Amino acid sequence: MIVDEIRNWKIHFKNPVWELVFAEIKSLNNRTPDREKKIQNDDIILKVFSYETVAPTDPAAELETHRTYIDIHTTITGSERIDWYPASLLTAKGFYNEEEDAIYYEREEPSIGAAVKMYPGIFAAFWPDDAHMPRIMTGGKAELIKKAVFKIKLDLITF
Repeated sequence: MIVDEIRNWKIHFKNPVWELVFAEIKSLNNRTPDREKKIQNDDIILKVFSYETVAPTDPAAELETHRTYIDIHTTITGSERIDWYPASLLTAKGFYNEEEDAIYYEREEPSIGAAVKMYPGIFAAFWPDDAHMPRIMTGGKAELIKKAVFKIKLDLITF
């Protein structure tokens, strides 16, 4: 997992793929419509959506990993918390869902983990071993947020 300010992305990523992704991130604003957009065929996909954050115990907050894509999360408006755990410490609820590119996990509390508070101007990158649970409220109350998730095929990634 990498978490940083968007303005620092070049510290972490050198591949031209990242130029595409972060140029798109910088173009997002509160008027960006909810949508799915293919930036580079099925290799880079942008998903913009809005939802209300929930309590960490709410079933709508799912703990997941991906095999085919890495995720880059960024909040456009509002704030949310994303919990992170090493997938190796978790118990899968079922099998890998190829259509969703997801494995979902039991809501355990392993000894190692982190909570990331996402606000506009921040990004978080999650690799296949990074179990993450977005959608969690910050500040003790639900709020409507707009966010973007970039799905980037693993075979495009070099550093």
